[in-house]
Amino acid sequence: MNTSFHDIEQPEGAPLATPADMADVDAHRQRVYESYEHFLRQRLAELDRDKERLWQRDYSSIEAYQRSVEPMRKRLAAMLGWWIEPQNRPPLQTREDQTEILFKEKDFIAYRVCFEVLPGLESYAVELAPCSPGPHPGLLAQHGYGGCPELVCGLTAQANAKDYSYRSLGIRAVRRGYHVIAVHHPSGYGATDETIGSLPQFKNYGRTYGKNRLHRLAIMAGGTLFGMDMMTSSRGVDLLVSRAGVDRNRIGMYGLSQGGMSALYLPALDTRIKASVCAAYFNSRLVKLIGPHRATSFLDSPEEDKFFADVVRCFADADLVSLICPRSFAVEAGEHDTSVDFEKSEDEFPRAAGHYRKLGLEKRIEFIAHHQGHVSATRRAFEFLQEQLTA
Repeated sequence: MNTSFHDIEQPEGAPLATPADMADVDAHRQRVYESYEHFLRQRLAELDRDKERLWQRDYSSIEAYQRSVEPMRKRLAAMLGWWIEPQNRPPLQTREDQTEILFKEKDFIAYRVCFEVLPGLESYAVELAPCSPGPHPGLLAQHGYGGCPELVCGLTAQANAKDYSYRSLGIRAVRRGYHVIAVHHPSGYGATDETIGSLPQFKNYGRTYGKNRLHRLAIMAGGTLFGMDMMTSSRGVDLLVSRAGVDRNRIGMYGLSQGGMSALYLPALDTRIKASVCAAYFNSRLVKLIGPHRATSFLDSPEEDKFFADVVRCFADADLVSLICPRSFAVEAGEHDTSVDFEKSEDEFPRAAGHYRKLGLEKRIEFIAHHQGHVSATRRAFEFLQEQLTA
């Protein structure tokens, strides 16, 4: 290529006119910025109010109800991207040469298992298998933002920390007879911290950078990072139902924080999950996304992966629960949670429970409150799973 170079018309130097008053410029910038924000907030409030007309729920029977919500399940899958229905997936491939026993106790064995999510995409899981004879109910235990399977299972030093803690969720489950799978959703690497979001080459970019970086790539590739995570977690269900000692008709899920987000979204997509406990996430979604909120709203946080095109238009938390119904669902909420507004969780819950009430299924949904913070710690959550998975 023969490139022609041209002269610069205006050389560097003094301005050609008297400089504008930058305080006046900034006042105009402020007005325009605030106008944009006001316009968008008003539009989001309208979308939130109008979303019911997009749902054509039929409560005349359970079968009619399931048919009526199916188009919105497909819309949810399209919003997140990457979703393939279980019957249409390639067979699950585990990396047997990378499977390792972490340790054995008299009650259970802990493994680390590497597996293929989609061709060219892999993750790993911690598997806690009871030593007693089966069949056992299966439980997908999901970690939250920046966490790892070992943390949610209780295999780290901070497993029973006071706050922002799973309180050894996986070990508590396997000792109750569950066959547990905990899959990994990536955030970062390069340090020995139990929760991490940074990358070795970008250490000064903050704890959210690793996940934000993947989310940007996923958006450009036509989906979302959370959609990839949901496909990964659903592969965890594939792994559970492939185990000889697991009763494939008794699959539950329990997640905290962003794991609670997974425990809301994944059962809405994957109908093999019979009962789910969503801990420290369920909320009035628009308020949590853009405020005002007594904790930091996601709009004012550095986390980019919580924003999807149709989340306000279609999928408030109660709407996602309507895709889980008639299967079982529980909210676990801490009165002193500093991340999730307890009162807003209480406000949203009746809208979710209404779907079950209209179908005569009130016993399949429950609000489980406790006096602590951002933890998954109640005995009642496991009692709920036991009741629903044996019903």
